[in-house]
Amino acid sequence: MKRTKRLTRKQRKALNASAAEGHRHIHCIACGRHIDPQAFTQSPITARYIKCLHGTTFAVCVGCENAGRKLLEEHDRTGQPVNAASAWH
Repeated sequence: MKRTKRLTRKQRKALNASAAEGHRHIHCIACGRHIDPQAFTQSPITARYIKCLHGTTFAVCVGCENAGRKLLEEHDRTGQPVNAASAWH
């Protein structure tokens, strides 16, 4: 009797990531506020995605957009990770 093949670590990680994608937990990088996915599409728009020079996207509240851009400018200039605010709900 042959044993069934097991998934590799990379395959398991990809499966877990794709399952979690539907339930992403999004926070503003500037203030840490929880952002619902509908905030990006509903009218009026209350959240946006901004990109760093490396192409990574980050979520920010509309009111925190300037502060978020400053954080990304510092990230682009220094190459350090973004100094995101602590998450709060």
